[in-house]
Amino acid sequence: MTALPQPTILGKSLVRDLSALLGAGSVSAEPADLWASSRDCWPRTLLWTKAGRAPHPPDAVAWPRDVAQVQAIVRYAAEQGVALIPFGAGSGVCGGTVAVRGGIALDLKRLAGAPRVDLAARTVDAGAGLNGQRLEELLNAAGGTLGHFPSSIYCSTVGGWLAARSAGQLSSRYGKIEDMVLSVQAVDGTGALLQTIDGPSGGPDLTQLIVGSEGTLAVITGARLRIWPRPTGRWLRGVIFKSTARGLHALHQLMRSGLRPAVLRLYDPLDTLMAGKSGGAALHVPIPGALKALFGKGQREALRLALRAPMLMNRLVNALPGSSLLILGFEGEGEAGVEDARAEGEEALRLCREAGGDDQGSAPGERWLANRYKVSYRQSPLFSAGAFVDTMEVATTWDRLERLYLAVRRAVEGHAFVLAHFSHAYLEGCSIYFTFVGPGGQSTDESSAALGPLARPAQRAEAEREARAAESRYEACWRAALSAVCDEGATLSHHHGVGLAKQVFLPREHGEGMRQLRALKKAFDPKGILNPGKLLL
Repeated sequence: MTALPQPTILGKSLVRDLSALLGAGSVSAEPADLWASSRDCWPRTLLWTKAGRAPHPPDAVAWPRDVAQVQAIVRYAAEQGVALIPFGAGSGVCGGTVAVRGGIALDLKRLAGAPRVDLAARTVDAGAGLNGQRLEELLNAAGGTLGHFPSSIYCSTVGGWLAARSAGQLSSRYGKIEDMVLSVQAVDGTGALLQTIDGPSGGPDLTQLIVGSEGTLAVITGARLRIWPRPTGRWLRGVIFKSTARGLHALHQLMRSGLRPAVLRLYDPLDTLMAGKSGGAALHVPIPGALKALFGKGQREALRLALRAPMLMNRLVNALPGSSLLILGFEGEGEAGVEDARAEGEEALRLCREAGGDDQGSAPGERWLANRYKVSYRQSPLFSAGAFVDTMEVATTWDRLERLYLAVRRAVEGHAFVLAHFSHAYLEGCSIYFTFVGPGGQSTDESSAALGPLARPAQRAEAEREARAAESRYEACWRAALSAVCDEGATLSHHHGVGLAKQVFLPREHGEGMRQLRALKKAFDPKGILNPGKLLL
């Protein structure tokens, strides 16, 4: 049972002062509001919750109604030396909005007025607080699409996408969010309003400095984004390869051919099995009895036993048939949209056959499309059963891709069960999306009983020890994985951002560039109030 954070002396002062600035109902230090803004969807915070902890609450939560109020709050925070943490919908998975130094959680969801859509110019002006799914629905009604479909689209915002350099599931065709943004509006650490220009700029690109800065340089309040006509045709297929290596060769050839698939997702053998169970494909691959126990319904004890020996389970999986599933899709627009998508798809199938692929028909692709957002909601049952689950998305060039995949698997195999898929493919390289499943301590029922009001002291102490051990195992898994990523010269993040989860490894990626980033921080945010403790800034 988690004890809700209580209002602090600073929090009460902030409520008084900010209420005078913003009006009634715009600021709170109520325990429930502090708890809700103390975390994002970083899986480590679920371990905190199971342990009955809320270690990093803000002192207050503010909900500005417009950009002028954002400026007023920033100026106040700078004068008082109070930390300010921009907060969108809280769907980040790297701890980017955790208030490590208290202060004000700046919730931007009220900056969500009606977007201005100009389909002829192919642009939309959107507020930072606008929900992603709502934006897409409004664009669809106007005949357009952003082409940006992250798994979190139902619970993420435009500002969050920009802050973390988000990618959608169709990024091979439409690009990532930094490819879609034309200009941004933001408030720096002094309260000054920054409005970048559309299109190419002379000298350094200020837009791209702000995008991906995770609220450490400026508070993003809005953006102009590039949009597309809504597609009129779609073509989807599943293709099976006898090995992951053959599938990767096909991905590379597809991107080099000049084709631009909307969907290009290759699952490794274990993820191929999981895709079959979750609706991504209809595959009939023999599964050893131990794996049936691990993934069967109601098998909590089997899960715990399996995760006590992750090395053994990973090597068992390595002995499975090596089939890898590719989900392949194309879109077309205008009157010829259906025919264009079909023609590109057939050419892609030809290349896949040359690489040893076996066409599975449209059913696997259609099932993936119908189930593509469900993966985001499948982690909680595993946490509840006593596991931890986390994902890591990294990227590298084609020549290093398979080596990176194998290096991370080797680094993590003693810490957690590992599966992966390759997605977000581009001319130069590709992203790998790893999933780790490891021992996370007691089940939710057990931890609730051990930490509840009727628990014995010895029971409570044992639960706290187990919670600390689970968090230590989680940390060791991540250290091993990120160290392998850096050793292979890959980037630490493709689209989830850095947050608290990855920042300690930033100097290995950026080297001397860290000194320059700290100089930028001082220029944008002289008092150091904006999301302190993130990006090592």
